[in-house]
Amino acid sequence: MRKVVLTREGEELFNGYIVDYSYGFNLGGLDTVSVTCADDFYLLSQTYLNEWNVTEQLASARLVALLALPEVNAFQLPGEQNIETSTITLGGAAAYTVPNGTSVAAYIAKINESVQGRIFIARDGTFTFQDRIGDTLSASSADFHDDGTAIPYDNVGISFEANQVINRASVTHAGATSPEIAEDLTSQATYFIQTTAIGDALVHNNTAALALANYLLVGQPEARYTNVSTLFASLTDAQRDTVAVLEIGNTVTIEKSFSSGNTITSLAQELAIEGIQHEIDLSTGHRITLFTSPTTLVYELILDDLVYGTIDTENVLG
Repeated sequence: MRKVVLTREGEELFNGYIVDYSYGFNLGGLDTVSVTCADDFYLLSQTYLNEWNVTEQLASARLVALLALPEVNAFQLPGEQNIETSTITLGGAAAYTVPNGTSVAAYIAKINESVQGRIFIARDGTFTFQDRIGDTLSASSADFHDDGTAIPYDNVGISFEANQVINRASVTHAGATSPEIAEDLTSQATYFIQTTAIGDALVHNNTAALALANYLLVGQPEARYTNVSTLFASLTDAQRDTVAVLEIGNTVTIEKSFSSGNTITSLAQELAIEGIQHEIDLSTGHRITLFTSPTTLVYELILDDLVYGTIDTENVLG
């Protein structure tokens, strides 16, 4: 439980604690010790609540109150919380009472199940909450291309799996006796019925439960990049500085070229970062891998384009 901070040229990459030592004994050479570290969610997972009679409040207010409970008492110093004001209201009747012995980390995950946002420990150790993810207006923080025009990469993952489709969603909030159901019948006619369900959701009423069910629908699958990886040794100093400080929730662009006979096409996508992995190896150096999710983009108006040339809620004047 000693504090660990990993930095690069003054920029913090990780804040956490030592949670394990693993010894490797080598009779013919040097022994090795591997040190395992975890961020503050390790502590939250080891902390358990007394019975908590909650009141109806925004999800962001619930998180602030949770962290301030005497048995939690986490992230209470100035600057240790970066909690965005939520648009999602959580219930506060008896049905929403938190039972004695509930893990703090598990309850935080339950909150995020209803919010569908992001809750994580930032690279500087700040407890961070981002509200339900909607349209993306922010510019890309880093562009990864395989044609030499941007940040190079040496590995990219792509997925076109059937389980990306969700065309029926069932959500029952904690105070309800029956679920709210959202369906995409057009998608079901093509991809059969593929369902997800949330029981005992923390949203405060049926309207909010139905809104959550509709949010969960993903009727049409499309190929997307799931991760991208690059070695710092292959980057310029400026590119290293850009990549090192990427954070969960940032937007990145990934572009790959495909050859088909004499024709070369490319697939470019803007994606959100959902996970970051740093690997430092004595032989290859520092590698970073970004794990991604689709974004809902608000596109600039593009004249004469059949899709983006239409002024509606998805297209904006840049």
